[in-house]
Amino acid sequence: MKNTILLLTFFGFVSISPAQSADLSNTPIDPDCIDSIEVCQERAAKREALRQRCAAYPVWCEKRRENLKKEREEKEALRKQCQANPDQCEDLKRQFRKKKAQEKREAKQKLKEAQAQWCADNPSECKRWKADKKALSKQCKKMRRQLEEKYPRMPTVN
Repeated sequence: MKNTILLLTFFGFVSISPAQSADLSNTPIDPDCIDSIEVCQERAAKREALRQRCAAYPVWCEKRRENLKKEREEKEALRKQCQANPDQCEDLKRQFRKKKAQEKREAKQKLKEAQAQWCADNPSECKRWKADKKALSKQCKKMRRQLEEKYPRMPTVN
């Protein structure tokens, strides 16, 4: 949860104003959604936030769509390989997961390098960003602690 909040906040995954967030609560729900009303509302809000981000950042949206298409094609290729070689399927899946984990590590490293470069290019803004990040981190820890105090018997990862 903490990582999600930080990612959403710092990397602008969902950048919406309070006026926009009020609109999200009125977002129409998919009539085919058969889950609970809360789940359906949450999905509709995420879909609307994504739509707004795509409208604001079409280049980001196009890259996202390309990545989703590539991922779908890779999964389809894996499925076909598993159908052709059922005895090797587990090994193929393991290799696929290993490749995806490596790509994720590389993307994370690339992001760190881009952030370091941004900080080098914008030292005063970077300093403010780090201060904001630290304040949000403290707020997140406080909220997590409150949640743990409210539900003390809930198992947690420390």
